[in-house]
Amino acid sequence: MNAMRNRRTENVVYLSLWITALGIYTLDIMRGRAELSLPLLDLHLVTRMLKTIIPFFLLFFINNYLLIPRLILKNKIKAYFLAAAALILAMWLFQYADFRHFINSMPEDIRPKPHHPQPLMPMPLLLDFTYSLLVIGANLAIALLFQRFEDKLQQESLTKANAENELAYLKAQINPHFYMNMLNNIHGMIEIDPGKAQAMVIDMSQLMRYMLYDSSQTRIPLANEISFLKNYLRIMRRRYPENKVDIKYSFPDDNDAAGIEVPPLLTLVFVENAFKHGISYRSRSFVDVTMAIDRDRLVFRCVNSCHSGDSKHENTGIGLRNIRQRLALIYGEKASLTINESETEYTVKLIIPINSAPQ
Repeated sequence: MNAMRNRRTENVVYLSLWITALGIYTLDIMRGRAELSLPLLDLHLVTRMLKTIIPFFLLFFINNYLLIPRLILKNKIKAYFLAAAALILAMWLFQYADFRHFINSMPEDIRPKPHHPQPLMPMPLLLDFTYSLLVIGANLAIALLFQRFEDKLQQESLTKANAENELAYLKAQINPHFYMNMLNNIHGMIEIDPGKAQAMVIDMSQLMRYMLYDSSQTRIPLANEISFLKNYLRIMRRRYPENKVDIKYSFPDDNDAAGIEVPPLLTLVFVENAFKHGISYRSRSFVDVTMAIDRDRLVFRCVNSCHSGDSKHENTGIGLRNIRQRLALIYGEKASLTINESETEYTVKLIIPINSAPQ
């Protein structure tokens, strides 16, 4: 579709240039005849003008619709220039024959005398050769300019398609990772408190509905993402005893979140990792999740406890690499992700724009 539109635009450019050139040529002929008090146009003059113009038009037509598509656009550069040179030479030989015929048909009294010094190439033939080069050169420059524009559009379309495919792949990776963690959580709760495990299964069904439907979209309402995170945190609250694990969270209310859309599941991996790496059964632990709207930015912060001797977070794990790739694909350099780790705390801070469209 883009290629067709650009081709029509290219043809309009050629038509405009030909009309301009023909207009200037005709006006120049008419001006010269007016100075000689001759009729501005007559049949003989129009015939002569057509004999002059048609070779250049044929030169353009052959070059534009045969040589350029079949040679230059297929990277047959050497063959193109040889064919273009042969075409110009053939056209010039025709113009030379026509010029000699015109000279020989002139009245004897105004015909150039053979004994007079003759230039190496008469001025009309030199101009014809120059105009042929201009026609070929301008045609080639315009064709390559439009071809480059079409290539750029195709490249952008391909890049966008690849980015969309990669985003779909990255989001698809989240689901099995999430389900595996949730099933492990429920499995661990079955032996401790079967009633809570049963409630967790019901809550998980709601989360799965979100994962199957809402998360397949490019962007979702922020309120939906917040509701999903709250459900997840409530499941985690049921799993861990309150006297051992302190779980806090704060999110914008529905009024503040109204009208804001975000990519789905962009913060889930941080919350999952906070419980996976930040909870210890040997000492008191905590997870603190906050999300706030700061003018044109959404600020997400997740802090969890660190314990000496326990496994540390992996800053280069699959989940974090996945998120960094998604952020780069969606926001480019507009998003900010910082991770800080100390002996007692692990902090993730994510800032994304909410008023500017993703790339």
